Amino acid sequence: MKFKNGCYLVYGFAPEGTNAIKANQQLNKWIAHQKLGKIIYHDHFANRPLGGIAIFELHSQTELDNLYQDLLKLESDLFGWTVNIHRLTHSNSTERFVFQTQYTLNQYRGVKMNYHFDTP
Repeated sequence: MKFKNGCYLVYGFAPEGTNAIKANQQLNKWIAHQKLGKIIYHDHFANRPLGGIAIFELHSQTELDNLYQDLLKLESDLFGWTVNIHRLTHSNSTERFVFQTQYTLNQYRGVKMNYHFDTP
């Protein structure tokens, strides 16, 4: 995949027979790896097929390559999972991901949400 800075959606399904606790632990352990880029969101699927999603903010081809290449390694926490990776259109940073959440809630449900980032 040609690299562009931005947020990438990663979603996957654990192999058949994996229980919920193990699937959750595998995803949590996988997203903790710093080499995969900045993790900004994740959640787990509540029903079968088990698995989960993660949103990463990536800034280099190397980070994107790490996402793909790690999944192929036998020692990967998600080895054997069926995984898809997609760059998001509007969410090209953590701040834009939060803005897109605010926009969607307001535009489609009339729910106003205000959030700001504190800078050190």
